[in-house]
Order: sequence, then structure tokens, then C-alpha cells
Amino acid sequence: MKSVHDEVDEKTFDLVMDDGHTAVHPRVKKKVPKAKTSGMKYFSLAGELGFDIALPMVGGLIIGTKLDARWGTAPRWTVGLFVFGLALSCTSLIRIVRDVIRKA
Repeated sequence: MKSVHDEVDEKTFDLVMDDGHTAVHPRVKKKVPKAKTSGMKYFSLAGELGFDIALPMVGGLIIGTKLDARWGTAPRWTVGLFVFGLALSCTSLIRIVRDVIRKA
């Protein structure tokens, strides 16, 4: 058995009462303008980019140099860890760019 509520559309209406007259109007969704972003968002993005790109490469160079000095394997660890840091930096950059594109 169907009830009355099964056949009713899911539309929303506004009841308008003005100077003793009553009217029913379908509700219209208002477009809300996008909020303006502050400059701090861009400063934080620039800082995030700087750390995400530079830190893995510099860390690889520092750790690689110390390992090479300890084991006497001249440029092997330094170059290897630098390349690894470079790969991490590239994947981090791609992630950040995808996030920015999604939010825009």
C-alpha cells in the first residue's frame, strides 16, 4: 500500500506572507560567492614546497657524505641518497600540485 508521502516530490517550497497575502514559491538555491583567500595561504604553500623539495635532497647529501666518509666509498652513498631524495621531492611536488588543482 502506497502512502501519500511516496508520491510527493522532494522539492522544497518557501511560504511567503506579505501584507496579508500568502503565496508558495519553489525554493531557489542561491549561488554563494567563493571566499577570498588570504595571502597567508600562499606563504604556507611556498614554505611547504620549499621544505618538501629541498629537505630530502639536502638530507640525502648530508647523510650520504657521512656514510661515504665512514666507509670510504667516495661518491656512492652521496649520489645514491641524493637521487633518492630527488625522487621523493618529485613525488611530493606532484602531490602538492594535484591538491592545489583539486582545490581550485
